[in-house]
Amino acid sequence: MNENLLFGAVLALFVLILLAMLMAGVALKSISTLRRQIREIRQDHQRQNTSLLALHGAMKMISEDVISHGQAQSSVRRTLEHLADQQNEMRLRDVDDGLYPQAIQLIQEGRGREEVRKLCGLTDSEVGLLFSLHGQGLGVGANSTASTRR
Repeated sequence: MNENLLFGAVLALFVLILLAMLMAGVALKSISTLRRQIREIRQDHQRQNTSLLALHGAMKMISEDVISHGQAQSSVRRTLEHLADQQNEMRLRDVDDGLYPQAIQLIQEGRGREEVRKLCGLTDSEVGLLFSLHGQGLGVGANSTASTRR
């Protein structure tokens, strides 16, 4: 019976060792799987960091382009405003250099108020002022008869 007991104890011990080795194998397999997963996670993390840095650089370039575009747009807007101001000044000079002398010449030729107003595109007030300044010596009859001439 001693031998049976001893045999049973050795068998139990053998089974325990076998179970321990099996559990150690499963643990090693699990550790290996976990290490592989950790390595993959680190690689993914590194790729994401690289992508994030690339996106950050791209966003910085875009924001610099937007700022540059905004400055260029402001410059163009200022230039257009300046050109519009110059055009208005030129238009006023054209009126000063063209329409008023033309109207004065028409008045001195004896043309009527309505004809001078229409031909030169002046307001009634402008025509009245020009007639009061340059229509001296013209009779009332000359103004009315000249207005019917074309």
